[in-house]
Amino acid sequence: MGVAVGQSSETASLPALRAQAEALRRSGRGPFVGPPVVSADLLTRSQGVIEEETSVSAGIRWPGEGKAIRTFAGRVGDAAQSGLDAARLRIAGEVRDAWWSLAMARAAVAIDREQVGIATTNARQVARLVGAGEQSRRDLLLAQAETSTAESRLAQAEADLARAEAVYTALAGPPPEDLPPEVQAQATDLENSPALRAALDRAALADARATSLSYGARVRLEGTIGVRRERGGVGDPNVPTEPFRSALLVGVRVPLGRNQTAVAEAAGARSEALGAAAEANRTRIRLAAEQRAAQTRLDAAARALDRAQTRRDALAEALSLTERGRAEGEIGFIEALRARQALSEAERDLAAAKVARFAAISSFNQAMGVLP
Repeated sequence: MGVAVGQSSETASLPALRAQAEALRRSGRGPFVGPPVVSADLLTRSQGVIEEETSVSAGIRWPGEGKAIRTFAGRVGDAAQSGLDAARLRIAGEVRDAWWSLAMARAAVAIDREQVGIATTNARQVARLVGAGEQSRRDLLLAQAETSTAESRLAQAEADLARAEAVYTALAGPPPEDLPPEVQAQATDLENSPALRAALDRAALADARATSLSYGARVRLEGTIGVRRERGGVGDPNVPTEPFRSALLVGVRVPLGRNQTAVAEAAGARSEALGAAAEANRTRIRLAAEQRAAQTRLDAAARALDRAQTRRDALAEALSLTERGRAEGEIGFIEALRARQALSEAERDLAAAKVARFAAISSFNQAMGVLP
């Protein structure tokens, strides 16, 4: 599963999201919005400098704005991590599906190869008996038809296996030789599901973003502090040149309206927050339904396996009795052939039921939010 996780978009974007969170955290510190701006002015005449002014200005944060931005930064990190956990679970579900599709295909190939071997051996025995005059040529043709049917079914099963292997390889790398079943996990609290935690963190992130942007939609005051140096008498021969005199400048600039772009962004963010909260609620409902469905599927798979085992055992005993009757001349070849075909179908169904049971356990674990 590590290959699939490494190829996921969530894994690729995680470093950038962490960098974003750290940048937001730094931007939320201090009393100012953005870096302060330094400005310098110089008033001169041909005879010299009359006035010098140096000032620093910056947008002033509203009370609570810095905390809101830092909270938003923390939510970015939380959402990134929970999103990665949810991606791992989602990818685990894809790997589980591919895993058991491959196991089903392998089981089908194994059964069909066995049936081809049985049919081929039977055809040879019938051919020998036909040659000895103990059976009719019609029996030989039926045995050969059974062999062809088994070989055709094996060819289709091998094609299905090749497709299943290709799907698994593309998702998680070359498949292992052995596909062991999972151990059934205990039922877990829905609130601990990675998918639900990710949805809740996305909702919290959207709410924190909307809160932080709401401050930008307000009228933003800008504070200025600086120093001015000025002197008189420059350029006037009748007035002696004065020495520089310094003055402290403190000012506030107030916009005459709100930034409508910021207002629109804040409104959009609030809309996204409401949508994310609704999506989290839908996710909770969906996951609860999936857990109930997984439990039902698991119970049904267990019952189906028991019935498939019972059917196979009954048909195996029936075939044994049929072969005995055939050997004693009481049962014809066609009836024996039908009994063997019925057992073949039962063994194929039993193999499929076993894999379906293991797949149901994996599906149950997936619904419980448990990684393999």
